[in-house]
Amino acid sequence: MWVVQEGLHSYPRIAVIGCPGSGKSTLARQLAEKTGHPLIHLDYHHWQPGWVPVPKDEFLAMQREWVQGERWIIDGNYKGSLEIRFAAADLVICLDLPRLLCAWRVIRRHGTQRPDMRPGVIEGSIFTKDFAEFLGFVWGFRKNTTPKILALHEKYPDVAFLRVKTARKAKAIAKRA
Repeated sequence: MWVVQEGLHSYPRIAVIGCPGSGKSTLARQLAEKTGHPLIHLDYHHWQPGWVPVPKDEFLAMQREWVQGERWIIDGNYKGSLEIRFAAADLVICLDLPRLLCAWRVIRRHGTQRPDMRPGVIEGSIFTKDFAEFLGFVWGFRKNTTPKILALHEKYPDVAFLRVKTARKAKAIAKRA
């Protein structure tokens, strides 16, 4: 793990990744406000009204274009395109918070209009099979997805990497920016 010594202004391209409910979008928004970097929420661009995903090739092309920018903050996971952002970033902030906290946050936000989603794209009832599967994904994130994140960290050792394991530390990062 890199220790980020300088202010986050010195990192022009920042990827914020982690488990759903870990606070990626909130932290990314706070960092963008403090640094002035353009902010891109992947969920906003991936989900169309009615929870229809943008076609995969189109979504990948968007990301390849965005990472060409001189400055950006991109929040979101999407395992299939994680390497695009990882390879282009100067700093990756990985929110690796406890799964119970992440699951609680996902349940709590359900049914609300999230600021990182298109207007009208609202998560529905928690009493559905889709939501149960999503909670399963959240619960298994550390086991199933974190190894891929750590493998990319090893593959790109020159990219500064900050693994954040507590909500308190995430708040401190936002304040320090």
